[in-house]
Formats: sequence, structure tokens, C-alpha cells
Amino acid sequence: MRKNNHILVSYAIISCSLLAFTALPSLAYGVISDASYEMLIIGPESYVDEIQRFIDFKMSRGIAALYFSTEFINRSLQGSDIASKIHHFVAREYEQSGIKYLLLVGTYEQVPTKYVYSPSSEFDVADFNYKPTDWYYGVPDWDDSKIGLLGGNIPKIAVGRLPINNEEELNQVISKMISVEKDFNCGPLLIFDGLNGALNSFLGLFSTHRYVSDGNLTVSMINRILSVEEAGYIVSYTHGSPDALWTRTSEGKWKTLITCEDARAINKTYGVHYLIACFAGALDLGNESLARALITSPAGPAVVIASSRVEVFDIQISSKFWGFLFKTGDVGMSFIDALQLYLCDQEVFSSSERRFQKYNLYLTKVIYGDISWRIVEDAEDDMYDLSVHYAQPESHLETSFNVDEAPSLSKIDEEIIVLSSIFLLVPLLLYYFLILRR
Repeated sequence: MRKNNHILVSYAIISCSLLAFTALPSLAYGVISDASYEMLIIGPESYVDEIQRFIDFKMSRGIAALYFSTEFINRSLQGSDIASKIHHFVAREYEQSGIKYLLLVGTYEQVPTKYVYSPSSEFDVADFNYKPTDWYYGVPDWDDSKIGLLGGNIPKIAVGRLPINNEEELNQVISKMISVEKDFNCGPLLIFDGLNGALNSFLGLFSTHRYVSDGNLTVSMINRILSVEEAGYIVSYTHGSPDALWTRTSEGKWKTLITCEDARAINKTYGVHYLIACFAGALDLGNESLARALITSPAGPAVVIASSRVEVFDIQISSKFWGFLFKTGDVGMSFIDALQLYLCDQEVFSSSERRFQKYNLYLTKVIYGDISWRIVEDAEDDMYDLSVHYAQPESHLETSFNVDEAPSLSKIDEEIIVLSSIFLLVPLLLYYFLILRR
């Protein structure tokens, strides 16, 4: 009889351990819900507390968001590298929860990008063959064989990044985004033209104010223009390098327009800054990126759109984006719509001939800031009732909550700890009653 008790206890320990260490990771893995959530946020574990403040704000705006750490994803999934694991994780959340937005928190060292083969000239500034792209994560069924082709790898998820180095920068960026989004003034679109007329085809599309730089557009002049115009949006169309914008004066001389140091001296906040300039969004070329400097500055834009490589006069994507944005107010979805039209344009791409240079205008676009921002003038802080299910295939934990009572990551962890304790307590009780008390 005692032998049978030992066998029974051993069986219980094995069964409960398997249940605890296989079923519970599925519970922690993500959210599946009839009422789907919209924004997935991924970054290091050390940013959890600060990100919770941003999640609470987005919930107050009716956008349900969840944060998962890169460490958790790396531990939970199999894959050749962390980028492939993140891609698999995002694809699963898209299929199960219908996410619309993905926000990566950190630079490439903290949340890696994906380098894909798509050769084109980079003026010896960067690798000719491989391009960094965060859009890899926005295409659940990404296929390298479709790079450069008509309709190849059309993104389904809007991907943004907060390219911060530490918690102090994260705190500052979140504070700026919340402040701008709460009290945004839908002012005019300003165009700073450093190419002396290259934007003429663009100007007729929208009601804009245009400034031709000719080498005189200093940061003090930008501050004066912003104070007079009360701008909501800015387009800078000029030559670029990773850490500065440039122009060629009427005398043919190269002159700096704005540097990273200048970006931090801007004293007014505004909505979106679109940089049509080579390399301005690069995080992997040199010590600093102009787009990063703009988004992490105390003032300046709440969203920066740029390119990490050569631009080659991008009008098609940018004009489509502004058209959708002024109709819908949704930053992320407007960019997705613009990219979808661009990638399916038969005058730009071919189904048989790879056009890498055109394709790279998509691959190397970066969006820094709140990808889920929905711009609504004088929007009220409405409260939303949400019902979210944290579940694994065999069992369901359901909780209904108001946005003010939204579960934090710590609450999810508490559920996991409680269930783990129950599973592990069962064999201990069996051991006590069937063996020790005999």
C-alpha cells in the first residue's frame, strides 16, 4: 500500500508540474478576447512601471493596450534570434486579438530591428545591400521572396517606436505625448523647403504655409515661425544626414539647417514632423539621429516620421499619408493606408521585376512617437467599458473592468502566482496525508 502511495504522489507531482509549466505560460503569453485590444507594446522589463502610465492614458482615450517585455518573449518562444521571436509573438497577437498598432520601446540595442536584403545606393554612408526595417513586425506573413515586388509584404499592423535610451528619456517622451494629445491644436501644416521648389507638386494638395530656407532657417527662426503660426504639423523637405538637415544655398554652398542640438532647443510643441530627408531617422549610423533628437526633446513634435536610409524625393507616400490623416485623424492607420496604396501601385512596382530603390522608401520609413494617436480636435475624455479575457485554451479567467480599473501587468502576474501555488500545493498535501501521516 505504501508503494502505491509513493506512485500516486509521484504521478501527482509530475502531472501538476507539467500543468504549471506548460499551461501557465500560455496564460501569461497574451490576450485573446471577444473584445479585442488594439495596441501591443514591447520593450525591456525595466520600463514596465513607466509604460503603465502611458497605458492608463491610452485606456482613457478608448485604446486598450498591453505591454510585454522582450525578456519574457525571449524566454517563452523558440526561434533563431530575438527578432524572429518578436515577429512570431506579434503575428500571434494579431491573429488572436486583432491588434492594429505595435509600439517598440527602446533603440535597436533594446528592441532589435530586422535587416533585410534590398540593395540600393546609400552614398557610401550605409550598407548597400541590407536595410533595417521595423515593418517586418507589421507583416504577420512576411516573405523575403516578395521584397521589391508589387504588393510584396503589405503591412497589416502600424509599427512605431520610442527610440529612448533610458527611463529618464522615456518619462520625458511619455509626458510630452500625453501633454500634446490632451490639448492638441489642429493648426496649419508648415513646409520647410530646403530644395527650392521641389515641393511645388505637393503644395496644391493641402492648405499649407511654405518657407524656403536658402540657408537661413535657424532654430531661432523656427521658434519664431512656430510662435506666430501655431503649427500643428511640419514637413521638412531637404538634404539630410543622420544628425542634421542640409541645404544648398543660391551660391551653391552647403549649409546646415538644423542639428540634433538645435532640435533640443525648439521651445514649442506640435503634432507631427515629417522629415523627407536622407538618413534622418537612422539609429544605427553614428552617435545620434535627428529624428530621435526631435522626439526625445522636451518640446517639438509628438510624432516624427523619417527615413533611416536614402529618400530619393518621396512624394507618393507622404502625400497619401497627409491626405488620409486629414480625413481620419488616425496617425498609424493613415500611414498603413498610404503604404498599402503605394505598394500596390502598378506604375511603381512590377510583379516580375524587383524595384529595390522604390521598395526601400517603404522599408526604411520609421515612425517615432505614439503610433496609435487619433487626432480629434476638442476631444472629450470619454470613459469606455472594456471586457478582456486572459486565457489559455483549456481554461478562462474573465474580468470586466472600467478603464480606471484596468489590470496592470502586476495583476496578471498575481493570477499566475496564485494558480502556480495551487498546482504545486496539491502534491505537497498528498505527500503529507498519504505518506508522512502513516
